[in-house]
Amino acid sequence: MLLPVEIRIVIPCYNEPEIRQTVQSLWACSQPACRTEVVVVVNSYLISPETVRQFNRQTYDELNAFARKYNVPGLYLTPLLVEDLPGRQTGAGLPRKTGMDRAANQFESENYPQGIIISLDADCTVAENYLTEIYRCFRQYRLKSATIEFHHPVEHLPATDNIRKAAEAYEGYLRYYRAALAYTGYPYAFYTIGSAFAVTAQTYRQAGGMGKQQAGEDFYFLQKVFPLGKTQFIDSTCVYPSARTSSRVPFGTGTNIAQMLKNMDFKKLTYRIEAFTDLKNLFNQVNTFFRQPEPVVEQQLSDLPLYTRKFLEEEHFIDKISEINRYTTTPENFRKRFFYYFTAFKILKYLNFVHPNPYPLADAKEQWEKLHYLT
Repeated sequence: MLLPVEIRIVIPCYNEPEIRQTVQSLWACSQPACRTEVVVVVNSYLISPETVRQFNRQTYDELNAFARKYNVPGLYLTPLLVEDLPGRQTGAGLPRKTGMDRAANQFESENYPQGIIISLDADCTVAENYLTEIYRCFRQYRLKSATIEFHHPVEHLPATDNIRKAAEAYEGYLRYYRAALAYTGYPYAFYTIGSAFAVTAQTYRQAGGMGKQQAGEDFYFLQKVFPLGKTQFIDSTCVYPSARTSSRVPFGTGTNIAQMLKNMDFKKLTYRIEAFTDLKNLFNQVNTFFRQPEPVVEQQLSDLPLYTRKFLEEEHFIDKISEINRYTTTPENFRKRFFYYFTAFKILKYLNFVHPNPYPLADAKEQWEKLHYLT
């Protein structure tokens, strides 16, 4: 008797020469006590050149050949060829949505809402315990979603190699930003990387599914996911994204590495830790806003810096606190609803409001050292 399919891995694949390495790394994994389907969405857009279409079709044929040779009941590959997608950019958003929608539909037809949908990219490899650890964490801790540890493998390159310097600078920037969010007390301080997260099928539905954005679809989607239930950062396994250049989307690893190489500048600028400290001082007061009249809330905010108060004024913050108070009856619900309002999007809006004035952008490595000193 076959075990049920409890994991479906979705991998967008556009003009991707490294997809075979990704698939092979999954086949080298220890297998969990369930069946796993790997769905590779080989995609092209209406704007894609014919050379990309031809390469994709060759990739699709090669993946089918791999599936015929290596598929087993517990682990099997399903290549999908999706052509002529709409859009002005060839990003991963729509193909990722296509694959994840399919996975959610499959789990729904199997009446298995706790099925795990994993998002991975076609330029990644994974640790040997990738499948077993994700499966264990979801089942043991009854997770609704998870983000997964990642690392750009560049240690084989000389320390003076420009690719290595750029990849390490960008990864350091990502780690600083997440740590700085956690320092503020923000409850959803998780990475938002398309190659390193997983959700249950039920949570995927509750969040409204993946968006169609050409870039940043992972960030937008996960902001809807995190408040829906227990999320965990799984650091007992790892995803290894390729450290390579790319110009397909306006941000991300490939774009940042390409920009650093172009400018021969390997400092990654970011938001100053002082701006996060201002947010920390605001978030420390959240519980004290519960059931307080507007004049009291305004007085509580008076110790914040002028520019912080100016931002809150433009955001009609006090009116929003009054509204939250009208619809909550406990401090716990108030706090939860507050962070439905003060999301990662609003944090970014605030950080951009205070940079470069009064805070000039600064080197992420220096800010990381300052954060370590504070914590």
